[in-house]
Amino acid sequence: MKRLILVFLLSTVGNLLFSQSQVLTLESSIIGGLSNVYSTAPSQLKWIPESSDLSFVSEDRLISQYALNTDTNVIITLEELNQALETELSTFPRFSWSCTNQIFFKTETVYYLFDLDKRKSITSFSIPEGAAHVSFNDVNTACAFILKDNLYILTAKGKTTQVTSDGGNGIVYGQSVHRDEFGITGGMFWSPDGNKLAFYKMDESMVTDYPLVDISSIPATVNNIKYPMAGQQSHYVRLGVISLSGDPIVYMNTEGPKDQYLCSVGWVPDSKSILIGLLNRDQNHLKLNRYDASLGSIIKPVLEEKSDKYVEPENAAWFNPYDSDEFIWMSERSGYQHLYLYDLEGNLKRTLTTEKWEAQKIIGFDATGNYLLVNGTGEIRNKNRLIDESYNGMQRYTHLIDFELMGHVLVDSTKGNHSTVLSSNGEYVFEHFTSLSVPYEINIYSTNGKKIRNLHTADDPLSDYHISKPEILELKSVDDQTLYTRIIKPSNFDPKKKYPVLVYTYGGPHAQLITDRYLAGASLWMYWFAEQGYIVATLDNRGSANRGLEFEQATFRDLGTAEMLDQHELVMYLKRQPYVDSDRMAIHGWSFGGFMTINMLETYPGTFKAGIAGGPVCDWSMYEVMYTERYMDTPESNADGFEKANLVNKVDQLTDNLLVIHGTVDNVVVWQNSQALLKAAVDNEIQLDYFVYPGHPHNVQGKDRVHLMRKVLDYAADKIGPGTK
Repeated sequence: MKRLILVFLLSTVGNLLFSQSQVLTLESSIIGGLSNVYSTAPSQLKWIPESSDLSFVSEDRLISQYALNTDTNVIITLEELNQALETELSTFPRFSWSCTNQIFFKTETVYYLFDLDKRKSITSFSIPEGAAHVSFNDVNTACAFILKDNLYILTAKGKTTQVTSDGGNGIVYGQSVHRDEFGITGGMFWSPDGNKLAFYKMDESMVTDYPLVDISSIPATVNNIKYPMAGQQSHYVRLGVISLSGDPIVYMNTEGPKDQYLCSVGWVPDSKSILIGLLNRDQNHLKLNRYDASLGSIIKPVLEEKSDKYVEPENAAWFNPYDSDEFIWMSERSGYQHLYLYDLEGNLKRTLTTEKWEAQKIIGFDATGNYLLVNGTGEIRNKNRLIDESYNGMQRYTHLIDFELMGHVLVDSTKGNHSTVLSSNGEYVFEHFTSLSVPYEINIYSTNGKKIRNLHTADDPLSDYHISKPEILELKSVDDQTLYTRIIKPSNFDPKKKYPVLVYTYGGPHAQLITDRYLAGASLWMYWFAEQGYIVATLDNRGSANRGLEFEQATFRDLGTAEMLDQHELVMYLKRQPYVDSDRMAIHGWSFGGFMTINMLETYPGTFKAGIAGGPVCDWSMYEVMYTERYMDTPESNADGFEKANLVNKVDQLTDNLLVIHGTVDNVVVWQNSQALLKAAVDNEIQLDYFVYPGHPHNVQGKDRVHLMRKVLDYAADKIGPGTK
């Protein structure tokens, strides 16, 4: 459900602020409000391969800098690059390092591999107009792309090969499948040696067409998409392999039902075989198998995982660079996502991480090969001794794992969010860091945890604005789980006064609204609204992310029950506060948060004066197969669960003001959801307010987002009254 949570991710920004001179506007809080927190940081900061040097772009110059000091050297200027390529680039292009002295970048439809020593292009790739999903191999000697629904390969020698010819009419090549679930972000996978390409082939011709109406033409036209709903016919996916040598496509013989899911695709380092995760449609049984890339036949089953609820693989196997027969598998089997070392025979060699924290990203080995760096949540440790054993999931740290003995320490135990980039020689890292009290820093460390220096510290971009510090509180669920809550008050807050409240909610899987980072994970518009004299409150309920499986799976087959109980705990807490006007409360959420908003009004009528629900799932039988069946099973096998979560059938319980908002071409939560609710309201003589954004998909972005948030906040203010000044 990555796209379902995108709307709040796109609007979620960094950290904190306060001061006394400038006034924040709604427009500036939505468009570019915090852009200057990163604008002064080194642009395109990267490690130069096989060195201890950093590179970054400043004033249209590519600059190198040694990790240990601030001495710099100009590698090449934009003027020199334009002269060498006979181009007229206006800014230094976005690039990646190919090797120590070569960079790779794009100018419009041409990709260049540029030698910095020789000051000339080594190879260039001219991509045809209209090509999409362009994917290069790691050595930049070939690329693949999709053109007119078919797969093509272009080599550095200029040879273009059309790999497929039956694309279109429901056949999709080389693109993300399974509606972007299971960590899938693309559909092409190059072998390590760059000579083979694995790719998805999705046949969705059997999936029912779903109409989206395009009103930009007269008369309006219909754009049919494939949208498999829960319990209905899903698509079929295969994995093919093509060789640059010209051999025909070989499809892997992934035995099992056609509508199973193929995930966790990854090449074995020898480029001769490939690992594929086969996940059944019930999503409770995963098989990771190894296949011969040349023959398509299975070589060996490697591992299996089962669950009485669901298995959710989101990562491919990560191979040990020092032993190509070993790989690390990420799994939630223990209740938290941890790392397990396997060999290709399927033997579990050892468990690398344990306890109540979640490993989220493998960064790589240090220079000795003895320690593995991993980003994740976690406990505060020093020399393998617990300092703070409380687990809350709001922080991110870089863990230094002893690869043989499993013990680990943190590179930096400062509370907050650390995101790490490792030098290719394994000697140094730089960390992006933010916390409740730190807008943004970049610090350099040796991989033994010694801090080398601070590379950059951003000024507080909101220091000149009237704005308050967020408060992080702990509440308890009915089953005694800790629930984290964020409260934002006006900067001139007076505890003797009473303030109306806006509750902002999301509450679904994969999302975490409250984090130990700049602004505590809140969108800047929430601080603007608080300055209008309101309290803005948010709670991460059971079912949300980064708290372990027990916390997440509390909603299994019963979406909307535990979440309501937890959000009600927030409501009851607010009502107990002497500064809260409990007769003037509103609630707002989008997507899963839209579902939560309407559900709260139906479950606890009379609690809120108003609700504003955007892009809401109103009937889970109308949401897509992969996400819905993971958490709810099918409408046939869980009829009671779907009925309890059906907002349409409970519309007669609405007694409070409700504004529903939807984009007319929403291909994530289809418009039919809220229209079904609207029709049921009419049928039951229930009044509600309704607003659509013509031509907008699930997320309302650009200048129209200002219009959206003004619509939301004006409605809330109109129904609960003016803020307290």
